[in-house]
Amino acid sequence: MVDAAETTPDQGDRRHRRGRLILALALPIAVVVALAVGVATGGQNSGIFDGDPPAWASNLGRILILLGVVVEVAAVVWAVRTGRHRASRRSPLLTMSWSHRRRLQRQVRRGTPELDEDPTLLVETARQAVGQRWLAVLIAGLAVVSVGQVFLGFASFHAVVGVVLVVVWVVLIVLVLRGARQGEAFLRANPDLGGR
Repeated sequence: MVDAAETTPDQGDRRHRRGRLILALALPIAVVVALAVGVATGGQNSGIFDGDPPAWASNLGRILILLGVVVEVAAVVWAVRTGRHRASRRSPLLTMSWSHRRRLQRQVRRGTPELDEDPTLLVETARQAVGQRWLAVLIAGLAVVSVGQVFLGFASFHAVVGVVLVVVWVVLIVLVLRGARQGEAFLRANPDLGGR
């Protein structure tokens, strides 16, 4: 049995980050689900496919769409200015088969390089995973736009589609951030591979 005092600081930090991430991702989902339930239960301003949003919903929808677009544009501008969008275009991984890239990603994800694998390709795979962290911000902008569209549509169909889209965006954000963490962990655990 593991004692609570025996947890390492790294484990505690990881739990704290995971808790914040869950809270940050659960909040937009809760808002969309609440809106979906409110719209689905009906009212005089909504139908199944088309709705007549009240002024507050229409204004909130426009603000959220504008905010989401600003976040997306800011993420793209930042990626272009820092050169992150070009980094993977010069990668030797582009010429490889999909199955080989998946095998490399699996090795990086597990942190166990195979003996016969080219170490430079493993390092490049890990660096790409770390370098794609900016995509989480871009995807977050898409999620905000999706929520704004739900408020503008103000109908059951839009609410259901909005919930599905927000769940997809949240899953993608989690996958991108998890892949970046795994890439960093791989590079930390295998510093000798980077020098070859």
